[in-house]
Amino acid sequence: MSKYSFDTKFSVLMKDPQVMEIVNDLCPEIMNHPMKNLALTMGFTPNMGMVVLSKIYSKEKIEEFRQRLEAIE
Repeated sequence: MSKYSFDTKFSVLMKDPQVMEIVNDLCPEIMNHPMKNLALTMGFTPNMGMVVLSKIYSKEKIEEFRQRLEAIE
């Protein structure tokens, strides 16, 4: 069973080195996004941030991130 999903809070995801490896590989610029701190403090999940994320990244890149995230056990 997967440890994480797009319903896992960003604050939890960012604490895992495996997740951060995926972030650094696929979307390192997201770490400098102006909404990052708000998303962390408000308890956002990737699903909650999908409106913003889908404007920045292609559907294919988002799907690759989801697959790699859900592969973490």
